[in-house]
Amino acid sequence: MKHSPQTLRLAVARAGLLIFAICLLTGCEYKDLCYDHHLHAATLKVSFDWQKAPQHTAKGMTVLFYNMDNPSAQPVRYDYSLAGGTATLEPGRWRAVTYNNDTEAILYRNMNDCNTLEAYTRESSIEEGTQLSRAGMPRANGTEIEPVILEPDPLWGCASEVFTLGVDEHEVSLVLYPEARYQTLTIDIINVPNLQYTGSFGGALSGLAASRFIASGKPSELTATQAFSVSRNGENSLRATMNIFGHCPKLSQGVANEHMLTIYAILADGTKWYYSIDVTDEIHQAAQQAGDDLNMAITIEGLPVPKPIVNGSGFKPTIDGWQGVEIEIGM
Repeated sequence: MKHSPQTLRLAVARAGLLIFAICLLTGCEYKDLCYDHHLHAATLKVSFDWQKAPQHTAKGMTVLFYNMDNPSAQPVRYDYSLAGGTATLEPGRWRAVTYNNDTEAILYRNMNDCNTLEAYTRESSIEEGTQLSRAGMPRANGTEIEPVILEPDPLWGCASEVFTLGVDEHEVSLVLYPEARYQTLTIDIINVPNLQYTGSFGGALSGLAASRFIASGKPSELTATQAFSVSRNGENSLRATMNIFGHCPKLSQGVANEHMLTIYAILADGTKWYYSIDVTDEIHQAAQQAGDDLNMAITIEGLPVPKPIVNGSGFKPTIDGWQGVEIEIGM
């Protein structure tokens, strides 16, 4: 049977419409079966409980969510006020790590793994930390190659246990319990003579932890020196207070770092002195006494600050630049 050209054109058009309709149906069916996790995401309610750090001063928190089913995935970041908030995540197993985000000096590295997320500060110098001199300040013997770092800000953080989110779950709650990820060290130097003849002081302490892991709270095994300012605390006393990441991560295993304290003094006559003191035992005793407390303190007695030249009497310096004195505890 022969068909007219018009009939053939109609048949072709109908066939085309049928094929198009099949494609549309197939596309819809595929869309229904797709695994678009955003369409089936779980909503998580995040809050912070400060019972382990009641004296905190944090103003805001960052939470990094790590996908435990896809370790190569980048962590999902949310920033919250202290009131917390919500997070939208794919179904699966997750772990959260949090830290306060109101810091200035602290940096973070190794962020792709919740166990290696590490807080640290940039390298600095004795001059920057003490603000006493532009260059050329000496170091205690044996500490010259140790890096000098900036003082860390107050830092709080923690990690959650691994938790599972189901498909289309809502109002699932996650409570995080931040703890201090730093310590405060106070150094008191008492019975210092001739303070009335001094201009300014600074200090440095070696063998401190160079960083701290947020999830575990452990200080790193890398060591650094921190430099700091020192101020008068009465007629014959000096005091310095600084934040540190920690000191000896393996102290419980009997492995201790050496801690050298250096005090820098500029007298009223312009002479410059630095005093090196081995305070290893004092730091470890202070840590033992503090236990889980945030605050550590050591006391050093005596610092032989010379009396400058007054009416032709007093100590007359014979060396330009910084003049060093090694001091033994109890001398």
